[in-house]
Amino acid sequence: MSIVLIVIGVIVLGLVIWLISIDGSYHVKKTKVIHVPKEKAYELISDFKTWKSWSPWLCMEPDAKVTMTNDGLGVGAINSWIGSLVGSGEIEHLELMENESIRQEIRFLKPFKSKSEVYWQFNDADGGCEVTWGMKGAMPFFLKFMAKQMEPWIGMDYERGLKMIKDLMEKGKINSVVTLEGVSELDSFEFVAIKETCLMNEVGESMKATFAKINALCETEKVEPETAFSIYHKFDFTDPECTYSSGVPVKSDLMPGDEFYKDRYPKIRAIKVLFKGDYEHLGNGWAAAYSYLRYKKLKANKKIDPIEVYLNDPIIVVDPADWLTAIYIPIK
Repeated sequence: MSIVLIVIGVIVLGLVIWLISIDGSYHVKKTKVIHVPKEKAYELISDFKTWKSWSPWLCMEPDAKVTMTNDGLGVGAINSWIGSLVGSGEIEHLELMENESIRQEIRFLKPFKSKSEVYWQFNDADGGCEVTWGMKGAMPFFLKFMAKQMEPWIGMDYERGLKMIKDLMEKGKINSVVTLEGVSELDSFEFVAIKETCLMNEVGESMKATFAKINALCETEKVEPETAFSIYHKFDFTDPECTYSSGVPVKSDLMPGDEFYKDRYPKIRAIKVLFKGDYEHLGNGWAAAYSYLRYKKLKANKKIDPIEVYLNDPIIVVDPADWLTAIYIPIK
């Protein structure tokens, strides 16, 4: 028994020494140009009552309980939330420099306790303003190893939030509705696709070019698929590159050229999210799916790549508000 205790002690000591050597601090900063005067952007963001309409977290759980003090306005106002997917916490206005900057403190309670500084900056830009959203903080001692992961995780959320702020201010609406359908099944299907690798920030443009080739093949071969899809082979925000396949289901003996490949996607049990809206905001659906995975303590089946299925054709359904996408994360 004493030997076991000694071994455990050595392991714990080694872990502590390793954690001491790690810098547990992080700093996330994202910027977006919005074509409205900075006074308008400041007015929106400084009012906590507006946050539920563009929050990158509350959009995946609109039924989360939200409360605020001081009617959501002014120094000392606190915006609190509690939900299954979004956890619980609060954010407080510490300093407001009208039309210039906001300084806040965010205090997370669940899934773990932490405290960070949040800041906003508003600068004039050609045709509008440049909005910067940042967060500075440090992870608790035994979670210091997660500090570097916080930057891409929070950065991804901030990117989604700034996109929604931009649409809300420029278009007056956000074409993004997330519906969690829970655990579902997707039947196996045969498909033709193109596999591509590109930078993460170029996925949208890369897919447009890929689907142009897919559509040309369908026209040539007189194939009329009811849906299309994208399979994500490698999609990690800590990695600058993404690898995906985009294609269409086929039932014929179609033999595509060298640029294409033919395969079968297996029948899966998966977490399903139905997303309605502009593909620009599909990240909201994926965030909800992975949050649900963690909340339900389910295990992803990493042997099968996740997939998004486009249920209508944006060439026919021209309004992005009506685009339908089903997101599936395979589970064990």
